[in-house]
Amino acid sequence: MIKSNELKDLEDTYLSSLIKAIPDSVKEHVNEMKTIDEFNLYIQDIQNYQNELSHTFHNHGKALFLPEDEYQNFVNESNKEGYDLGLLFAKSNYFTIETILKLTHSTRMCGIRHVLKVIENIEQKKTRSILIERFYEITNIRQNSFFHGYIHEQNEHLRTQSITDPLTGLYNRRYFYEHIVEELIKDNKDPISLMVIDINNFKRINDEFGHREGDRVLEQFSAIISENCSDFDRAFRFGGDEFILILPVINEYNVEEMARRLDNKINQYNSQVSLSFGISQIPATDSPEKLNIDHYIRIADTKMYKYKTEYKEKLRY
Repeated sequence: MIKSNELKDLEDTYLSSLIKAIPDSVKEHVNEMKTIDEFNLYIQDIQNYQNELSHTFHNHGKALFLPEDEYQNFVNESNKEGYDLGLLFAKSNYFTIETILKLTHSTRMCGIRHVLKVIENIEQKKTRSILIERFYEITNIRQNSFFHGYIHEQNEHLRTQSITDPLTGLYNRRYFYEHIVEELIKDNKDPISLMVIDINNFKRINDEFGHREGDRVLEQFSAIISENCSDFDRAFRFGGDEFILILPVINEYNVEEMARRLDNKINQYNSQVSLSFGISQIPATDSPEKLNIDHYIRIADTKMYKYKTEYKEKLRY
């Protein structure tokens, strides 16, 4: 283990030159990346990019000379910062994975080249290998943690896309079957209500006013659901103009009241539109994975179609 006084001697010898080399390192990196259009767009929008990179290089340079305990703390903190930065980059949605690979490789290699150049240009008999080892370690950990954060967020994004209906933003049919079992396991002492909802006159809206107007009705109804259902409710677009709500720990009377409230809201948006709905209850059980969920959907579906038939009969008179 290198002694503190040796690190202090190395710091006195190299740190100033390492700090002075940072602008050239950042400039070289930016010039390498300027052939990529999406990078140019990014640094136009995020004008602090070069300053932030300079700040990172500055911290890396100072960390080379820290006592071992402080150095390990820095490495751990840098690992966390790299992960969080990867999350932010993934959320910004500026870059493809190919560009991210080029970006991180360029950042690291430009830093390494300039550190090596500084070390080689200063004649010094004392050991310098610790500085090279530390800089390789810091930049390697930073790059890897960045990728872990980036890939995690990308996977979360893909997961969200796979379970979300792109038009309405509600969960889709696929996620319903996964989530209902989770909900039953969580609330295995209480029954769960299912509400199947169908939009009346939806086909006529599409035929008379076009599919874009039909889409607007679906979007508006989804917004109404989100605004009028509590945090523990779950809404799913099951297909076309059919929706399912999972409503834990609510009795059938309260579920029906909720359905009528949703019906009133969508009718205020478009007077030609109303809702038909059916309700069923899934009993509490210690083995929810053994339940036939489709059986309870069919019960609610049958009630919904009975409601729709009664609605159509009323329109005749």
